[in-house]
Amino acid sequence: MKTPAERRKSQMDGLKKTIVPSVLGLAAGFVSYMVLGMGMELPWHFIMLNVILATLIIQRLIYPPLGINVLEFKSKDWFYVEFIAVDLWLVSWTILLN
Repeated sequence: MKTPAERRKSQMDGLKKTIVPSVLGLAAGFVSYMVLGMGMELPWHFIMLNVILATLIIQRLIYPPLGINVLEFKSKDWFYVEFIAVDLWLVSWTILLN
């Protein structure tokens, strides 16, 4: 059983783990549109791998000041936050391209 304080901290950490990759994904979509919308042609998989690498590095740097221990992250946690970032990158970039 968790105490109310532990449950609240767990919920706040969950919100932080959702908001940070969402903002990063949206920012990556806008950057992709601004940079690649000017006629630069790169393979999509090269762009996606760069977005994954950049968001992963940025999240590893952002989470400790927010009070989240990245050493406790398991592979499913990293998959979750990267999926959110990549998904919102693709959605925002697609919407901007249309």
